[in-house]
Amino acid sequence: MRKIILIALALIAAALVAVALQVRNSDRVTDLQSQPLLDEAKLSQLAAVEQIELARAGQQVVLQREGEAWTVANRDQFPLQRERLAALLLALREARVIEAKTSNPDYHARLGLTEGEGNDSALGVSVKAAEGGFGLLFGNKVGSDQLVRFANEDQVWLVNRALSMSANPQDWLDLQVSQIPLEQVATAHWRYADGEELRLDKASEGDYNFKLADGEGAGQERKLNSMVLALADLRAQNVSPRTALELGEPVLVMQLGSWSGATLDASLYEVGGAYWLTIDQLDQSEENPLTVNADARWAFQLGVAQHDRMVLRHADLKTADDAAGQPEQN
Repeated sequence: MRKIILIALALIAAALVAVALQVRNSDRVTDLQSQPLLDEAKLSQLAAVEQIELARAGQQVVLQREGEAWTVANRDQFPLQRERLAALLLALREARVIEAKTSNPDYHARLGLTEGEGNDSALGVSVKAAEGGFGLLFGNKVGSDQLVRFANEDQVWLVNRALSMSANPQDWLDLQVSQIPLEQVATAHWRYADGEELRLDKASEGDYNFKLADGEGAGQERKLNSMVLALADLRAQNVSPRTALELGEPVLVMQLGSWSGATLDASLYEVGGAYWLTIDQLDQSEENPLTVNADARWAFQLGVAQHDRMVLRHADLKTADDAAGQPEQN
């Protein structure tokens, strides 16, 4: 009987030890999960950040703060996508530690936490503020989590926010040139280098569809709307300083007019088989201003499909009946 009691007490003691260890481990995980990846000093530096560099596999993008504006410093200080920047800052600020991993640098390579030009290298994020800064390396993902270490430390942490950010400067450029609802546009005037002109208007305010002012092109509203939208809602393929291009004479000059009196003037150029557009003049209306990047420093590159939508002529707007009535060309 005594032996049985001793065995029972031993089993109870073992169970209590196991419970205590489990509680201890649970408390440790809870403590880690309540710990932000960035301490108070680094959070302060992030709040006052002036420059952020992202680098991976030989690519690098430098994001620069200029007052309230942010630009891509290594792309001629062109404005960046603020939504992408906000996502980056949020991911850094809200990252919390789930678990401490290895501190042995021999394991960094297999965890994707080494710096260099290989495809398996880490995403390096360098934060620079007026008073200091810090660097982070983001490595392999573990489900929805990610392995991270500070650039000057060997300790690896598992954090609850995976960071998937491009280090390609092109991906950070804000290439939305114009964003004008078609209902807001009242008139359009296209003038080609050879003298041909297209004048478009609408029957009344509130209409969506354009028509040719001379009454031709009936039934071609879809093409006309697409032509105007190619300028009114334009996202470029690329951007360049105008001084870096030999623009010459434009092949097409365009103007949009809004119902509230705002006007937008733009020109289209062909340079070495590529198509470039400049915003030449923007006269705003206080009542309903147009959303346009009218900075005179830039020329915006268009894709072939965008160009083709933009350069319609009278011949492209003939109806099937009109085309059938044309004499056959030998």
